[in-house]
Amino acid sequence: MHSLPPQLWNRAFGVAEACASGVTLAQLRSPTLAHPFWGVRSEFEASGLDLIRAFAPRMPERTFLYGTTAALLHGLPLPPRFSHSVLPLHVGVPAGQRRVNARDIRAHHISINPVDVTALDGLRITSVERTWCDLATAGLSLAELVAAGDAALWRRAPKTELVRIRAATARYEGRRGSRLIRDALPLLTARSDSPPESELRVAFILAGLPEPLPNRAIHHRGKLVATPDLSWPEFLVLVEYEGEHHLTDARQWAYDIERYARLTELGWTVIRATAADYRDPASLIARVRRALASTRH
Repeated sequence: MHSLPPQLWNRAFGVAEACASGVTLAQLRSPTLAHPFWGVRSEFEASGLDLIRAFAPRMPERTFLYGTTAALLHGLPLPPRFSHSVLPLHVGVPAGQRRVNARDIRAHHISINPVDVTALDGLRITSVERTWCDLATAGLSLAELVAAGDAALWRRAPKTELVRIRAATARYEGRRGSRLIRDALPLLTARSDSPPESELRVAFILAGLPEPLPNRAIHHRGKLVATPDLSWPEFLVLVEYEGEHHLTDARQWAYDIERYARLTELGWTVIRATAADYRDPASLIARVRRALASTRH
């Protein structure tokens, strides 16, 4: 049962707003209310993205969510070392303005064009395009940065367009991370369906292998046979990344066996990659290199 006015239900709110709504100080001190940040209360214990949103009552107009915090809200994939906890929140202000100092907040002075700040879930936040640029300074590798960019462009649910990313990178040029952005930009694609696909594709390219095509359909006599994760059609070689569901779902397992058998009949070399290959792709790269070399003769 709610103990607060309806306008405060199911969201975080500031103490001042609660008092203006008739909530007493005794109610605000109730152990049933969570205290996600100083001066903020909630009827529920916030975690994950809800914890980021709970900071809204504390955000002055001049501030915006930034870096990995913005990436999480935008739904851009981050490596586990960044995504296992949303704290501290990264909060920026334009250069020269007073920063926010608060528990669990990491404040940043940022030189930023106003067009690179937008609104999401009632919060001021760097745009998807500017957020991707800022990830180049967060400690991501080239492959991880490409995976985040691919996710932003993903053809089935695009968050932005390549032309907008290019425009944002032009405004970003000359700052820390610019070189990594220049390396990542030509590798971006809207056709990658997952971070492992993106990162393995980059690993193959960095190893000097021909660039594979992501999710290009294979047809035979007018019928779709498969849409492999990564393929080299001119060599009849493909790589399929098998996530957990490929191993635990009996129907998926049977479908994979039938599909791989059909591809083999058509002359394709099918290389199956696992999470272990994703973590350390050296062996997988060697297998692909041998398969590509064998088709050159």
